[in-house]
Amino acid sequence: MMKYTHLLLIAMLVLSCKVNVFAQGAYVNVSAGYGASMSPQNLHFFQFYNSTTSNNSLSEEQVNVSFGKGLTFGATFGYMFNENIGAELGVSYLLGSEFEVTRKTPISTSEWTFSANMLRFNPSLVVASGFERFNPYAKFGLLVGTGSVLWTGEEFRNGDVEVMKVKVNGGLALGLTSGIGAMYKIGKNISLFGELNLVSLTYAPTRGELIESTLNGVDQLPGLTTDFIEIEFVDSWTLDYDNPPAETQPNQVLKQQLPFGSFGFNFGLNIRLSKQTNSDAKPRAE
Repeated sequence: MMKYTHLLLIAMLVLSCKVNVFAQGAYVNVSAGYGASMSPQNLHFFQFYNSTTSNNSLSEEQVNVSFGKGLTFGATFGYMFNENIGAELGVSYLLGSEFEVTRKTPISTSEWTFSANMLRFNPSLVVASGFERFNPYAKFGLLVGTGSVLWTGEEFRNGDVEVMKVKVNGGLALGLTSGIGAMYKIGKNISLFGELNLVSLTYAPTRGELIESTLNGVDQLPGLTTDFIEIEFVDSWTLDYDNPPAETQPNQVLKQQLPFGSFGFNFGLNIRLSKQTNSDAKPRAE
């Protein structure tokens, strides 16, 4: 036991002599990455599931979705207050993956797809090891996003083709992020980095709009009323049967929390904007 204790003390002493002492300094990160689905949900409001209907049976298959799945591109401005503590403000764009379902009946087949994109702002706290060349770190922060979800359907029935596209957006998405990574110095003020990150985020759009409706290529929107074209997502609503809403008003429905969680990775380039002090910290004599 004493042998392992001595080895541990020696290792700690060696590491303490290799700490990279950073002066206060600013930096910029540019990155790209990919997020896999995390905490996916079903979207029954949008009837987003596979189904097959025959003359004597009906089968359905659940399809779970997380719009956080997809490619990400971003840039970050950061500032290290000392060798271990810093803060960042990141901006990233999510180019979401596409999800697809098929609905079949004896007389028709319809294919529906969902896709999303989101612009995200991410203030974070950075805790770094401060090692000289290979510098592990962790991040914890908030996430604020604004984006849109596109819902597209094509129905084939008796030789006719009907196409519908609905776009939902409005409002802000709020969530949390965390991650771990490491930076490897390749030049005086340039480093490569890689991160694993976790995003916990949901988004409740406030409005929706039917942006395309065609039948065999002929535009159907001019003949539709406002309540069929526009959607207003609300926290609560009441229908008065004696005084129903006018056709010139948007159709009100309850807000839907859409999942945007993901688990993924980022990699990129770190560029120091201010000079940093690279010196080996020496143990103090007792």
